[in-house]
Amino acid sequence: MNTPANEKRPQPCLNRTVSMLLTLLMLPTVYATAQSQPVEPLRFASAITLALQHSGVMGIATVNQWRARKAYEETRNHYLPQFTVGSGLGYSYGFPLTLEGSAPSVVNFTSQQALFNLSLRQFLKAAKIDWQATSFDVQDKRAAVILDTALSYAQLVNATGKLKTLAEAQIAAEKAESVTQQRLNEGIDSKLDLTKSQLASARIRLRIADAQGQADVLREHLAKVTGLTSEEVQPDADSIPALPLISQEDDLASRAAANNPVVKLAEQKAEATATRAKGEHKATLPFADLASQYAYLARYNNYDQYFLKYSSNNLAAGLNIKFPFYNPAQKARAAQADADTLIARKQVDLTRNQVSEDTLKLQRSIRQLQAARDVYKLEWQVSQGDLEAIRVKLETGNANTRDLQLAQLDVNDKYAAYLDAEFELTRSELELLRLTGELENWAIPAP
Repeated sequence: MNTPANEKRPQPCLNRTVSMLLTLLMLPTVYATAQSQPVEPLRFASAITLALQHSGVMGIATVNQWRARKAYEETRNHYLPQFTVGSGLGYSYGFPLTLEGSAPSVVNFTSQQALFNLSLRQFLKAAKIDWQATSFDVQDKRAAVILDTALSYAQLVNATGKLKTLAEAQIAAEKAESVTQQRLNEGIDSKLDLTKSQLASARIRLRIADAQGQADVLREHLAKVTGLTSEEVQPDADSIPALPLISQEDDLASRAAANNPVVKLAEQKAEATATRAKGEHKATLPFADLASQYAYLARYNNYDQYFLKYSSNNLAAGLNIKFPFYNPAQKARAAQADADTLIARKQVDLTRNQVSEDTLKLQRSIRQLQAARDVYKLEWQVSQGDLEAIRVKLETGNANTRDLQLAQLDVNDKYAAYLDAEFELTRSELELLRLTGELENWAIPAP
């Protein structure tokens, strides 16, 4: 079909301009849609894993472990040759004297290594025990990070639950305050009734401010330990694994004394100290080293004038044996090492006893905390029944909105007390798991 001469064709540039304008107009809508998407909840296991990866405490413990390994390698490397290359260039007048124990030379080369040394063998064994002991320190630091993260996560769940309940209570309190104001205007209620309603609303706002502040601090703390932003820290209460049942009949004190990494660390330290003391005692025994020395001598140091057979190249190598038959200073060091051993062994007993006592104390307190939790839960349920009764009376005219408000406030108080009791029970159970060495198995169960 032919186009009339007076009809204009659509311009391509105009279409592109319109498309760009529509795109720009849609950008705020797209951005708002993206911003309004809910943040995916941070699951409990993910929080624990991220905390272990980003923890500065774990970083320090790992570096200490690496440092202990290098200390062990330093002692072990005494059995390897240690080479030194140098020069003793100097002017000689008369008989060639030594410079710092060695003859003046153009270049010299020395090597030395331990061959037989009973004292060094004990020091090497002690260094290896110290290195192995750091694994228990790392294990204890891991448990500390897991406990801190788990408690913060559980407490944030607690605070979030409080905020939800208090938000509902605030709505009810504001409604009741409005009704009281209307009744005051109608001459039914007094000014004192309105003040009481305002006081109840103010108490709820105070509780909200307290719970919100606590939640903000906990969320910021979890953000720091996990490497996330505070907006990404949205706990999921259902992701917290169920705590194992704790029986009062189990001998948890003995289990803690046997499995606690702090006790094992103290035992390893005591063993290393005792081994080091043996090394101090054996330092008075004979030892042998392999040694060698090469030196290139120059004629300007007058060697050819004072020695019958002068040679520029000189080499000495052999076995260096020493018999330290009398060394009172070393004997005193050995006595000090024996005292350190006694202190370390006493420290093991103190640590074991402290862990056992703390474990038994927590085990017995859990029974009390469980009973307290049950009491607060029943009180909360009773307050809910009272609230329903007030609502029925309100419909029949036997109660007013202020009575309903007070009943609702009592329900909120009882529920907050129940949540606090539940958290205190959780805290004690987690601390008990740490003492018995079972916290990590609970927080990060094996697949």
